[in-house]
Amino acid sequence: MKTLSLVLCLLAAGARAQSPQAPEDAGTSDAGAPTGVLTKPPALLRQVEAAYPPDAAAQQLEGTVVMFIDISETGAVTNVEVTQPAGHGFDEAAVEAVKQFQFEPAEVDNVPAPVRIQYAYQFVFRPAPPPVDTDGGAVEPEGPVNFSGQALERGTRKPLNGAEVVLPELDLSTVADGEGRFSFRGVPVGTHEVLVVLGGYDRFRTTEKISEGQETRATYYVRKRIFSQYETVVRSDRERKEVTQTSIQVAEVQRIPGTQGDTLKVVQNLPGVARPAFNGGQLIIRGSSPQESGVFLDGQRIPLLYHFGGLTSVYNSELLAAVDYLPGNFSAYYGDLTGGVINVRSREPRTDRFHATVGVSLIESNAVIEGPITDTLSFVVGGRRSYIDVVLGLVPEGDNGPSLQVAPRYYDAQAKLVWKPLPRHTFSLQGLTSRDRLGLVFDRPADNDPTVNGNLDVTTGFNQLRLRHQYRGDALTLDTQALVGNTLLEFAIGERGLRIASTDVNLRSTAEYAFSDAFTWAGGIDVVSNFAHVTARIQSPPREGEPPTPTVTDELLVTDSDFLQYFPSLWTEVRWRPIKDLLVVPGLRSESYVFTDQESPSRTLNPRLAVRYALTEKVSLKGGAGVYHGPPIQDEPSVSFGNPDLQAKRSLQYGLGAEWQPRPEWFISGEVFYNDLDDLIVRSNATVERDGEQVPERLRNGGVGRIYGLEVLVRRSLTDRLFGWISYTLSRSERRDTPDSAWRLFDNDQTHVLTAIASYKLPAGWEVGARLRFASGNPTTPVIGSVRDDGTDVFIPLYAAVNSSRLPSFNQLDIRVDKNFVFEKWTLDVYLDLTNAYNNPAVEGIAYNYNYSESAFFEGLPILPILGAKGSF
Repeated sequence: MKTLSLVLCLLAAGARAQSPQAPEDAGTSDAGAPTGVLTKPPALLRQVEAAYPPDAAAQQLEGTVVMFIDISETGAVTNVEVTQPAGHGFDEAAVEAVKQFQFEPAEVDNVPAPVRIQYAYQFVFRPAPPPVDTDGGAVEPEGPVNFSGQALERGTRKPLNGAEVVLPELDLSTVADGEGRFSFRGVPVGTHEVLVVLGGYDRFRTTEKISEGQETRATYYVRKRIFSQYETVVRSDRERKEVTQTSIQVAEVQRIPGTQGDTLKVVQNLPGVARPAFNGGQLIIRGSSPQESGVFLDGQRIPLLYHFGGLTSVYNSELLAAVDYLPGNFSAYYGDLTGGVINVRSREPRTDRFHATVGVSLIESNAVIEGPITDTLSFVVGGRRSYIDVVLGLVPEGDNGPSLQVAPRYYDAQAKLVWKPLPRHTFSLQGLTSRDRLGLVFDRPADNDPTVNGNLDVTTGFNQLRLRHQYRGDALTLDTQALVGNTLLEFAIGERGLRIASTDVNLRSTAEYAFSDAFTWAGGIDVVSNFAHVTARIQSPPREGEPPTPTVTDELLVTDSDFLQYFPSLWTEVRWRPIKDLLVVPGLRSESYVFTDQESPSRTLNPRLAVRYALTEKVSLKGGAGVYHGPPIQDEPSVSFGNPDLQAKRSLQYGLGAEWQPRPEWFISGEVFYNDLDDLIVRSNATVERDGEQVPERLRNGGVGRIYGLEVLVRRSLTDRLFGWISYTLSRSERRDTPDSAWRLFDNDQTHVLTAIASYKLPAGWEVGARLRFASGNPTTPVIGSVRDDGTDVFIPLYAAVNSSRLPSFNQLDIRVDKNFVFEKWTLDVYLDLTNAYNNPAVEGIAYNYNYSESAFFEGLPILPILGAKGSF
């Protein structure tokens, strides 16, 4: 009888909220900053065998003790906590042995750091001691290898490195190598029991027949106790340069209710993000307009984050490493924004073998295939297509009613090549495409009501090609990325419409140099250029705070011209640690904005400062202040629709907060913030002189604003079974369009936003999750009457003060149930995602009759069940 203790089992690569960036290339973010990535796991150097409990041995009992082990930066075991006891004396024996273990330290960002790991100590009963020779030594089997094989994880076929393969009756054992392979010599002829054990996995038992003169080969597929295709690690010491950053790992969010498995939609559940209308794809961060926040992929802008209606994102979640969310006070690496930042980080293709994933739901299908081409070259290709149009196309047209023609809804595709010719160099080529189209056409005979004739056609899309080179030296890191692409926006209703076709050429290059452990410099260039041709025949769209009016009374604007935007920027920052527990990050960003027909370019300087201080090992204080500018957007700087001489909007942002980590898997954060806004762009009825003529000014810099509030996040990291978070935002966003006007609410102000999410893994491959959301209703401008316009025979509404009322509050429960089937070589996940489970449609607006004498709430979607399945191998 003897013990069998196994190598440690590291579970997961996902992190808590406020974790730093963690791209697939460990050690640096897109900004070149330390990322808090586990670059080297701990390795067991000295293992002490536990004494087999006598009572358990007498009863021939076996057991597995699962525990958390805290390992210091020197590799010593500082604490052992049993999480799954086995009883019968196994727990005490395992803890006593593990306390004497010695590890090679883990490294975070290539620096030794304390970590917490999960470890399973297996006790296997062996019926008799091995025979001994005359010298008292064990008799080693001799002869050729006659029993060999490979141990793989069931479903994923991942090699089980460190799994122990045991022949209990013969008291023979061996440990599988990095490819899961094992072998035995001189196994006696006959049928023998085989046992495969590894922490975190079910014990695998079988029998094998060994024949004379033959080698028996076997492949064992061992089931994980709680199956997940992803893995998690709980980390300790991590360096952060951003004041407020939440990093979402794919493992944590693939199954959050109401998201249909779309990782990017989870951003809408984080602190500071308001609920968008119709649960759509707009990102409303800290009360600002969606256009004031930026969406990046690996540090470069992408035009869109979601397809029409926010049903799904334009980048396949299967290709993501993580998503970084920065609501404000972000570093000098990002610019041209006064709102928040979403940075989507793509992952590298897997290189162990070919993999494929296929997903099907009631609204779309997608597929991903990836794998190695050579030892240094790998690829991944993904694509998605909706088929709402196909389903609706099967509905027969009526003989008397209007016919409805529906165009294809959306599709997207991604392809990425990664080449690593040398250990320190990585080249990647990535291509993206996305297209959305919504077309509605109503036709009636001429003798029917002509008011229903017309059409609506909306098309959006983009294509991008990105070439990236990364160099990682001991002290120097370089990251350069070039982008070429085009973007299309078309909108037509009747004889009026808008078409913008643009070519995008961007360049970003970043350098970082670590002079010492206490001082690092980073900086770079960031150039964004856009060449567009604009054709339009439309009314001027309403601006922020302007309620809708009948379009027949609006001025018709017409243009057919070229338009240029050119935004070159330089930035620099240092990360200085004057003492061990204090990090100071001052930065400076210089931005310029050049537009067509502009009299002189606009230039800005943006100084920023972030400070973090570790008050204790578990409590940290954080704070930051900075200047942020955002150029005029969309039609604002054009001659036809706005004013090319507009200056940049400015935001002075301040934040102060604290973080508490009572346990490695728990994280609590709170922050108060204040944004002081000025030079906001407002409507103008004045005229200005341009080219010797008096022309309408249309827009000018004259508004001010203020946004302030409190954000709280309580989060439990993904462990074996449970993860989730609670986020709460209390905020107020106000603005004043002229010096003599009163303060009013922004259109997107929501006083209270509360989200609670939890997901739990049950036995037999079941998983259940729920999401509960509450949000204050959006501001609205009430109608107090109307007057009839004799020229157009249309009633014109009369409004009360802008945004002086609110819609009813929003609350909704979403539920998701998954059943995971694990086969030997592939897995199948079948899910039901139930949005708005208790059927409480949100109030999205107020609808009026023709003369505004009657009104009713306009409601969103009712209960929405989405059934889907995803297979992977």
